[in-house]
Amino acid sequence: MTAVDGAAPGMGASTGAPVPSPQPQPALRLQGEIVDVGCRDAVIDTIICDVGNVVILFSPDRSAEIERRYGIPAGALLHAVLKTPPARLAAVGQLDYDEWVRQVAALVGEGAVADWLTYHGELNQPVVDILAAAKRSGIRMLLLSNATVRLWDDLDHHRIRGLADEVSCSADIGVAKPDPRAYEFVITTASVAAGRALYVDDTRRGSRPAAAWDCVATCTAPRTVYGASWRPWA
Repeated sequence: MTAVDGAAPGMGASTGAPVPSPQPQPALRLQGEIVDVGCRDAVIDTIICDVGNVVILFSPDRSAEIERRYGIPAGALLHAVLKTPPARLAAVGQLDYDEWVRQVAALVGEGAVADWLTYHGELNQPVVDILAAAKRSGIRMLLLSNATVRLWDDLDHHRIRGLADEVSCSADIGVAKPDPRAYEFVITTASVAAGRALYVDDTRRGSRPAAAWDCVATCTAPRTVYGASWRPWA
């Protein structure tokens, strides 16, 4: 007994009236091989999820088709728009969108870049369904993506801005994964409770640093995120 000595558990000290039990907080229970690090039977209340090749799938066949159409060497288009210095600067907001387009077009041609920009990927519906159901059950949903500000066009194209409670785009926050500051930004600004978050990414390079920021577990996707071993909510 503490401050209500003499009262039965669950009863008020003076009237004996039942005291309502605290309502359990929404929590998502993870079991099985989905979990790469951390506890294999963890209860969490927040999901932090990548976008590219997790929520939205981008087929390499599309860029290969554009390369063939414009006579560009295989792999050159994606390298130009994602891996070159202007691409890296645009991904952390140090180069604006129009200048990024201009500079990468100088590398592989305006037509190829224009065609590539019309492609918004395909929605990974099984993953979206799981995340949406978890959100409906009360799990907080946060998206963290390495992307230019074009991310917002992709989300709008697929009508999934409402999938997350908050969206953090690297071009807006000024830092990209796997820089620890990207994870720190999301966790601190959203006041994520220590040991109560799941981080989902399509690569181990992107997921492992999350463990240093009190994410209880990380997993790769989309292959395992909707596997039979995952019981999405208890």
